[in-house]
Amino acid sequence: MTRYSCLWVENGKFVAPINDLRFDDSLYNLFGKNLEAVTDQVEFIPNTMSYERRALGGYCCPGILVTEMNFTL
Repeated sequence: MTRYSCLWVENGKFVAPINDLRFDDSLYNLFGKNLEAVTDQVEFIPNTMSYERRALGGYCCPGILVTEMNFTL
């Protein structure tokens, strides 16, 4: 999560930038016991790789709502 920006938030206000943030949860938890809902609309996520050349394409996926997610700073 360091490509764009990570910010520390407390009480809905930005407190400080975060250098590195790692998702520390498994897909089994995200799509298993912690999954609350899945949207019925999908979002197009374009492929933004541009190291050697611009890549075309992307993928469509719905949004998910989870009860909790673990992160490590």
